[in-house]
Amino acid sequence: MLTIDILISATNQRIVRIKDLLLEEAEGVHYVVSYQYSDDKFLSLIPPPLETYADVVIDKNKGKGLSKSRNRALELAQNDLVYFIDDDTVLIPEAIDVIRKTFEENPDMDIALFQAQTYAGAPLRDYPREAKEVTSFRDRFPVLAYEMVCRREKVQGILKYDTRFGLGSGRFLCYEQQVWLEDALRAGLKIKYFPSPIIKTSAIYKPLLLLMDSHVQQALGGLLAYVYKAKAPVSACHFAYYMARKGKRNFFSVLKSLMQGIFLLNRR
Repeated sequence: MLTIDILISATNQRIVRIKDLLLEEAEGVHYVVSYQYSDDKFLSLIPPPLETYADVVIDKNKGKGLSKSRNRALELAQNDLVYFIDDDTVLIPEAIDVIRKTFEENPDMDIALFQAQTYAGAPLRDYPREAKEVTSFRDRFPVLAYEMVCRREKVQGILKYDTRFGLGSGRFLCYEQQVWLEDALRAGLKIKYFPSPIIKTSAIYKPLLLLMDSHVQQALGGLLAYVYKAKAPVSACHFAYYMARKGKRNFFSVLKSLMQGIFLLNRR
C-alpha cells in the first residue's frame, strides 16, 4: 500500500483551521504542517490536540512566503507520495483511495494532476474530460498545487518551489505552480492528468484575475520569462493581442504589465 504525506501550509491565525482539514485517522496517511508565523504570539493559537496527533508533524518557522513554506514541508516528507494542500481546502473523503489507485495503475508516472471543486461541488474550472499526458504550456498553465500529487523520491531533493513566485514572495504573487511544473518537465519527469476530483476549495481561480489585476499580469510576465527565456517578449505580445482582440483589456496596458514582469524576473 502506498503511503502519503499531506503537506499543509498555514500562516499566523490560520493555524486554527488545520484540525478541521484532517481526514479520519487512516493507515499510511500522515500530515506535515509548515506553520509560518510573524510573531511569537501566534504560537498560542496552535490547537493543543494537533501537537499530540501521532500522524501530524508541525514545523514552526518564523517568516513568510508560500513557496518557502512548501519547500520546508517537502524537506520533512518521508512517505511514498506527497500532496500539497492549502488551509482553505477540504479533501474529498475518497481522495486517498483515488490517489493510491491512480499511482498503482500508472507505475511509470511521477506526477499526477487531478480536479478541484468548489465547496458546492462544482468543478473549479473547465477540465479535460479524458486522462492525458501533460507536456504543453497550455495544459499546465491552469494547474493549482492542490490538484497535484507526486512520488516523493522523484521530487524531494530535486525540485523546489521558486521563492520568487507565490504569495509573500515579494516579487510575483502567483504562478509558483507553473514554474514547478516547468522544472519537473525539464527534469524529465512524467506528468499525467486524470479527470477525478479529490479536493474542495474556497479559493479564487487566479488566472481569471488576468482580466483585471496588473500584478497577476506581471506574474504572468515573470512566468513567460522563466519558460520562454529570450522569446518571452514575443509571447507577451501574443497574449496582449489575444486579450485586446477579445475586447477584454487594452493591448498596451497588458503588454506593459507583462514586460514589467519579464524585467522583474531577470532583475538580480
